[in-house]
Amino acid sequence: MVAATLAACLLILEAGLRIASPPPPFDPRLPLHPLVKRELHPVLRGVSPVSRFTTNKWGMRGDSPPKNWNESFTIVAVGGSTTECFYLDDSKTWPAQLQQRLRARHPDSWVGNGGLDGHSTRGHIVLMDKVVRKIKPDMVIMLAGINDLGYSLENRDIPLNHFERFHLKYWLFGRSRLVQLLHLWKQVLFNRVTVIKNTAHGTFEPRPMQKPESLPARLEEALPSFPAYRENLKIIIAMARQMNVRLLFMTQPLLFDDTPAWRNIEGGMYWIKESDSKVSAPTVWKMLDIFNREMVSVCAGENVPCLDLASRIPHDERYFYDAAHFTEAGAALVADTVAQYLEENRLMPY
Repeated sequence: MVAATLAACLLILEAGLRIASPPPPFDPRLPLHPLVKRELHPVLRGVSPVSRFTTNKWGMRGDSPPKNWNESFTIVAVGGSTTECFYLDDSKTWPAQLQQRLRARHPDSWVGNGGLDGHSTRGHIVLMDKVVRKIKPDMVIMLAGINDLGYSLENRDIPLNHFERFHLKYWLFGRSRLVQLLHLWKQVLFNRVTVIKNTAHGTFEPRPMQKPESLPARLEEALPSFPAYRENLKIIIAMARQMNVRLLFMTQPLLFDDTPAWRNIEGGMYWIKESDSKVSAPTVWKMLDIFNREMVSVCAGENVPCLDLASRIPHDERYFYDAAHFTEAGAALVADTVAQYLEENRLMPY
């Protein structure tokens, strides 16, 4: 009797929560929280001291999805934190500035920012399956590589994410609004405040190498996440074709470069757990360039457009406040470069 009463109460509570706090529009395990409103006060080079971070009904940064969806030219930007641009104002992220530039010639353009902090190509596959498959935009623009490299720099195996786990708690999390809110109660209240970030970004400060690097003769041997990255790109391409969604890949730019000025500087990135063996800034760039070259190669083989953004954005502090995240000037340059590429390659409707 007690068990039946408890079960009935839980069902009533679950139903009430779904009315008062509707679940996210896509899979609840994707951190796309709708209608977030937050004022930020970043202290970062090249970033305004006050910025707004808001999301639309889909949990993406950017304008609300157009009501005339099928008559508009719709783009979803997919990536990690270098796409999300968390600390930049809503209007200054590169997806928002791209939309502004496209609307000058194509007023019905819309760009949704689906960047998610920490997502690698594995996470991009999930977003393609759970979000892109559902809303079917005209195009996906994907900036990828830095977080895939991160797994190698952390010198650890790629962990399973929620989508690859099948224990009871993950089954419950995906289906119960009560469980979701209990999990997020410190972070999200009825989907109207942002998830609290565990770590804040910081401006890059160079530190000298303390000892020589220890690297294999072939740098690829130090990149255990590289084979999965290649396969994930091919999976994403196949998914986009199956969905009939256009796809544009972009290589990841970096502040670091393979020049004498960087040679004895540590290539650490604060969002990546440091391994015992440190690598220099030029080595990090050469490692990322391996991922970038592979993206260009896979796209060429699959006849998929690829903008080599890494070759277009200078390795300059004007454009990065840390190793990989864009300043406002950097985001503006990315938007200019992408808009020009779309027009020159006739990827926009005419």
